[in-house]
Amino acid sequence: MVAFWSLTLLVAYGCFHAGGLVTVLDRNILPATANPTLVDPFPLFGTLKVSTLVALALNLLAAWVFHSVLARPKVATSLVETESEMRKVTWPAWPETWAGTLAVAGTVVVLFLFLTVVDLVLARLALLM
Repeated sequence: MVAFWSLTLLVAYGCFHAGGLVTVLDRNILPATANPTLVDPFPLFGTLKVSTLVALALNLLAAWVFHSVLARPKVATSLVETESEMRKVTWPAWPETWAGTLAVAGTVVVLFLFLTVVDLVLARLALLM
């Protein structure tokens, strides 16, 4: 269910956020005569236009496709097994996480300095030749 709702809400965000599908349809694709305001004000959407109905239909179609794919026995079994395995994971405590973060950051800084020195030396050698 988490995968289904995550994907469905992601499509809804792409359809309805500022600059999303509704905005693109309002500004570029549908002329004003083909995109009249049907209901004003309309809950959740502000105004209900043809562009809003198109985006809503696309969102419902995407939800149906996600449900169809995720409800297949093989996919559903895989998701259930993944969930049960995630319950077995031992998550690190904050001190261990912080120590690991510092170790990675320190390694990155040391590697950056080493590669910078090697690059400068090789650049000087290339200029001498």
